[in-house]
Amino acid sequence: MVQFGHDFKEKYYSLLDKDVTLVNHGSYGTTSTMVMEELKKVCELEENYPDAFYLIKAKERYVAQIKALSDYIGLDSKNLALVPNATMGINTVLRSVPWDFEKDSVLVHTTSYGACSNTVKFLHDYYGLKFDTTNNVYPMEDDDVLKNFEEKLATGKHKLCMFDMISSMPGVMLPYEKLITLCKKYNVLSLIDGAHAIGMVDLKFIDELQPDFLTTNLHKWMSVPKSCAMLYVNPKHHSTIQTNPISWSYIPNDIKEGSDEVADTVMIDKFWYLGTVSYAPMLCVEEAIKFRKEICGGEKVIRNYQVQLRKEAIKLVIEQFGPGAELLENTRGTLNVPGMFNISFPVEEKYVPVVKYLIDNFHEWRKFKADCEGIMVAKDKSFAPFLVHNNKIYVRFSVFIINEASDYTKSAKSIKVRLEEALEEKYQTLYGVGGKLQNLNID
Repeated sequence: MVQFGHDFKEKYYSLLDKDVTLVNHGSYGTTSTMVMEELKKVCELEENYPDAFYLIKAKERYVAQIKALSDYIGLDSKNLALVPNATMGINTVLRSVPWDFEKDSVLVHTTSYGACSNTVKFLHDYYGLKFDTTNNVYPMEDDDVLKNFEEKLATGKHKLCMFDMISSMPGVMLPYEKLITLCKKYNVLSLIDGAHAIGMVDLKFIDELQPDFLTTNLHKWMSVPKSCAMLYVNPKHHSTIQTNPISWSYIPNDIKEGSDEVADTVMIDKFWYLGTVSYAPMLCVEEAIKFRKEICGGEKVIRNYQVQLRKEAIKLVIEQFGPGAELLENTRGTLNVPGMFNISFPVEEKYVPVVKYLIDNFHEWRKFKADCEGIMVAKDKSFAPFLVHNNKIYVRFSVFIINEASDYTKSAKSIKVRLEEALEEKYQTLYGVGGKLQNLNID
């Protein structure tokens, strides 16, 4: 039986700073030492004989990674490509769709990842693409999420719907399978941001439900070196999809399915070579899968550890945060995922106006958040991201195979200190002697 935790971290994740309590795996991921050694080998192979690497070896190795990945997660390899990260996957799709900027619209949701929703905003600002937003305010029941989406989709205004499988902030699950079905019902393209999906949920539904597009990061929960992501493209869009940036593999999208140019290898032919960049992280997928299978015991074993540790971690964080701290969850228990959970941070009555001020002043909030998180990272070496959602501060914790219960007692204690210090400092700035809001009455 595999023994995860601190001893496992010391043995298999030896590159991690020993003083760091890592409870934010969800943002960037971390890679085992054996996979990092493979990364080093690939980098050396690139430099050993660049001509041979790029002209002979790279494509063969890329194909091997795609095949290993498709076998491991049970998907058809002809529909998969590797891209640098999920945001690039989203950009690749959004900038390949043949938009009619006079009438086409995209539907997103308020908890969409900012980098991805910014891509939609860019297309709006520069080219006039229309977009609309569903308001996701958690804790929500899945039925309410679906109702919000259907009200928008039923208008017939939208060409594409972009939604998460697991939102980043807060880290909650969406009813993604039912959302795919809903998009099909209204003949709307589905673009799924599954940045946190692989390594936490089974992806076999993709070939069964056949969404239009889906992307998922391999460097978060699959422990592939940074950065690497998978892009799934439904076969009916193989001729349309183009790389980002457009490069040597460009095939005009007027080429029809069934032609010589569009065959079972078209995704490989388009995506294996984008020019002279390092493909080293992408060429370590096979080694990362080997680590998860042979060292960790496979996905089920990994996930079971995360689920059990998460239950204990939730109790410990709530205990440290104190009265008023609550797990973000709905009545059916469908929001939480194996590797993440969100706990509300109880705010003293004194600081309620401060939180309201920060909510109403986005740039002040960004500075407050950056300053506070910077201290957590640099001084405490124990960091978890936080946000304001539904007028509450939520802290998102990650649970991974290198963690133990004590990590959550330690991190929650230091995070509480830093948040309280930051709130007091902001309070003094706003309401103390000479504070700019000391004479204002804010309800």
